[in-house]
Amino acid sequence: PEWQKLIPTEFNCQAHFDTVEAIKATNSLKALSEKPKDYPIDLTIGDGKLVMANPDDKGDTVIPADTDGQGKVRIDGSYLASVLKACGGMVEFKLTNAYSPILFSHNGYQVVVMPMLTNEASEQSKRDSQAKAQTEPEPTTEQAEPTEPVAEPSDEVVEPEPEATESKPKKAKRSR
Repeated sequence: PEWQKLIPTEFNCQAHFDTVEAIKATNSLKALSEKPKDYPIDLTIGDGKLVMANPDDKGDTVIPADTDGQGKVRIDGSYLASVLKACGGMVEFKLTNAYSPILFSHNGYQVVVMPMLTNEASEQSKRDSQAKAQTEPEPTTEQAEPTEPVAEPSDEVVEPEPEATESKPKKAKRSR
């Protein structure tokens, strides 16, 4: 499979932060969650920090980070914890928008995680799709010349294949 196509290459914001602090924050938010098996975490990047928050406004944690750009995304907390533990050390977090794959990388190790879809992310997706549709040119109705080779007449005689004779299907033997 062409797995390289799944790794995002364009980003609107980035953050470089310590996974140890982020794992502590993830565990704290997990403790505040009503469902400890699947708990969403909102990540907000910008102004030199990464804010990890419970979507129900039950708590948040601010982690110092080297940031470039601003963005917000919701991610499953258990996936986030797994990625942070796998990367270890200082991790690079790259985000395009709230509905596109997120890239975590550390020393050549890359992990792609899909965000959780929120109403805000759905609205952003619709706006981006509409903007893209308005900027794309209309398809032309000109037809391109056929690229398939055309068979040339030849002097070679081709005989038709003999038709298969119909035979009655054999009856299955019954075992007793």
